[in-house]
Amino acid sequence: MTGFLILVMMFAQIAAAEEPLSRERAFMRALELFDNAKTPDDYRASARKLEGIVADKFENGAVYYNLGNAYFRAGDYGKAIINYRKAKPLRPRDSYLEANLQQALSFAPGRLKALITPWWTYVLFWSDWFPFPQKIRLASLGMILTALMLVSAFMLQRPRLHWIAGAFFILSGALGIDAALSNPNAIDRAAITAETIARKGTGKDYEPAFDQPLLDGAEFTVLSQTSDWTFGHFEGIGDGWVRNEFVAR
Repeated sequence: MTGFLILVMMFAQIAAAEEPLSRERAFMRALELFDNAKTPDDYRASARKLEGIVADKFENGAVYYNLGNAYFRAGDYGKAIINYRKAKPLRPRDSYLEANLQQALSFAPGRLKALITPWWTYVLFWSDWFPFPQKIRLASLGMILTALMLVSAFMLQRPRLHWIAGAFFILSGALGIDAALSNPNAIDRAAITAETIARKGTGKDYEPAFDQPLLDGAEFTVLSQTSDWTFGHFEGIGDGWVRNEFVAR
């Protein structure tokens, strides 16, 4: 029985070691396909490789960034924009990423009025100095330091340490809230991927929500979603339902 458990543990360790290698091989293959691509379909082949990595629940700014590049070269601007948006919290100080995002927005035929920037981003402007995973680590460290300061204040009878603990608590709490709001998987932003008509309800029999069809690259805020339809707010024109097959999130 003990031998069997050892074998199970060995296979588990081997599988854990092979998983990052498998992702790395897929990533390098995607970059190779991108470098050799000559047509939109070639770039989409690179994107499919990268989508396979994302499907494994692997969060990485480089993967999203290169996904954005592949879709941009393929002419799929909505998908490019969304992947650049997902890369931003993971690579907040990447000037090339920001430049590529702005280029994709300028090329997108369906670009609408920019979505309103949340007020908390102005209050927590300094949070853009840190990528999303680092925000989580710093917020956790801040809470640990808060607890240590409180214990020290009690043990050493130093009232001043309560103020230091309070400062750690406020900063780490703010950083933790910002991390939760900037989580790439929690962002409620989406984009249209091809020309489609927004409806006033979940069905093709409903009247169009807008005078004109939505085009590739139109960004919107997701309000709710069913198995087939997404209801969103399109800045400057209103709310409407679109089929999920035309939505990138």
